[in-house]
Amino acid sequence: MRYGRSHRRLGAATIAYVYARTAGCPSIATIAVRQRGVASLRQLLDHGLTWSYIDHQIAAERWRRYGRHTIVMQNVPPTREQLMWTAVTDMEQPAALASHTALEVAGFRGFAEEARMVHVLVPRGAHYVRLPGVKVHESRRFSVEDIALAPGVPRVSNARGAIDAATWQRWPRFACAMVAAVVQQGMCTAQQLQDELDTCGAIRHRRHMQHALLDVTDGAQSLGELDVGRMCRKYGLVPPSRQRLRKDPAGRTRYLDCEWDLASGEVVVLEVDGQHHMEVEHWNADMKRERKIIIGRRWVLRASTVELRLDPAEVAADLIAMGVPKLSAACHART
Repeated sequence: MRYGRSHRRLGAATIAYVYARTAGCPSIATIAVRQRGVASLRQLLDHGLTWSYIDHQIAAERWRRYGRHTIVMQNVPPTREQLMWTAVTDMEQPAALASHTALEVAGFRGFAEEARMVHVLVPRGAHYVRLPGVKVHESRRFSVEDIALAPGVPRVSNARGAIDAATWQRWPRFACAMVAAVVQQGMCTAQQLQDELDTCGAIRHRRHMQHALLDVTDGAQSLGELDVGRMCRKYGLVPPSRQRLRKDPAGRTRYLDCEWDLASGEVVVLEVDGQHHMEVEHWNADMKRERKIIIGRRWVLRASTVELRLDPAEVAADLIAMGVPKLSAACHART
């Protein structure tokens, strides 16, 4: 029997539940609902089904077999969540979602381009078959203890997922953006990321992530703000206060990217503009925001993320000309 449109509207878990009940196995229904209609052959056999029954469901095109060990209890392509369950279930155990996929399940937003592939982590030397849309990573430092205690598809912790996502690509700026983003979205703390770095040994982009974590700890929340921290270290400037809360003349709460208190009592504010600030609606809002800051008796300097990246010396020189203090030689050496 093939599913019609009404079956497809029911959802994979409901369809699996119906067929599991038909087999007279309510325990399989529980597995099917929990795992969104995905189960391993071992689970099905351990809960009372026979090979002949499973083969009959596959031959009748009610169920589909994926990989070596996994059954999807429907005759339509798996959803993304089902693909995640399939990827983990079909691997030699232990296995868990990793990198962007682990963060996606935990609620992380952003980096959609990198998140299309389902990333799975297994121990080094594990046996598996490749599945379409699934990227398998082998690790010498992965065991069952690294799987997060959370409902849903087994996955690594948010800190482990972020560090792996940052390490498994070639660009150090992306690594810095990743550690900043997970802290900004409340996925984990900077200390948890630091603890993960301390245990992972020699990995790619480690030094860049260490510097990014220093800035994140000081309040940096964007890649542009991380560039400001890098500029200050390179040219020996006192680090700014980050995301300082201020009240504008109308009494509304504002957060300023970076600002320095000068010896004269004046305040210098550096506003970092990303590409989206060039759009008309953002540009108008930024002009209004800048006027309110100036009314509050602050000096405002603006810099683009591109300028901070390609010509930080000029930005640093302008800040020094405005009176931003430099670190002492001893402090500069330590940073």
